[in-house]
Amino acid sequence: MKKLIFVISVLFIYGCNNVSNPQYEANKALAEKWVKTFEDGNIDLWKEVVSEELLDVAPMYGMGQVDYATSLQVAEFYINNYTNVKFNDPVWLPGIDTATMSPDGSVRAYGVWTGDSKSTGRSFRITSYHNFDFKDGKIVSTGEYFDATGMVNAVGPVDRNVVVATLNVKKGSYDKVKEMLDSENGLTVTRNYDGCTHLEAFFNEETGKYFIIEYWESFEKYQKYLDWRLNDDPSRIAQELSKYLVGGSNGLVPHTNNIGYKFY
Repeated sequence: MKKLIFVISVLFIYGCNNVSNPQYEANKALAEKWVKTFEDGNIDLWKEVVSEELLDVAPMYGMGQVDYATSLQVAEFYINNYTNVKFNDPVWLPGIDTATMSPDGSVRAYGVWTGDSKSTGRSFRITSYHNFDFKDGKIVSTGEYFDATGMVNAVGPVDRNVVVATLNVKKGSYDKVKEMLDSENGLTVTRNYDGCTHLEAFFNEETGKYFIIEYWESFEKYQKYLDWRLNDDPSRIAQELSKYLVGGSNGLVPHTNNIGYKFY
């Protein structure tokens, strides 16, 4: 008798947990259209299905949860930089309310993204997981879980044009130099200059040197940037910065025309 009651209880719980949510299929169609955005390279599909109230856990390292505007920028980045994109072998599953353990209309998806970099022609293949929540017929929250930063690096150029600039900072001037580099006229301008793909910066306390590692489409474009920065930049931040460097303007040393780059 006890065994019979146990079996009936298990069947009852199983049956309750497998009651489908009437919104699941409609919501799944919205999520599939979101995927289609990247396969077709059509940002209008993304705008059609995504709510402006969106909260998105972005896949790029360090980004965390972002809003609609930032998520749109991320989507545009993928569309503008990759082609032949496909979400392969998708597995679509209903999400559940963790309190009731019943389907709540949310959607989960597992699959493998493949595609090619437009700039280098190199291919990527990466396993991913996505979750979607909905409100008023639109995606209101989502999360993309895959190594986006690793993917971007993997399809980058085989040979990179790396510039390493060093700033020999006067003792006690680190905070001022950092403030200037982080200002709206600082390294953000460098990063957004034509030909700069990304950059990193850090300060070494033992040597008193700031290191700025920059990646450029060509050394010629870097030289064009440097000429502008030193001669035509209306902010004159380079001249102001030199006041806090050992040797003045000689305290800035760019190491360019480097060879033998390899990504390990």
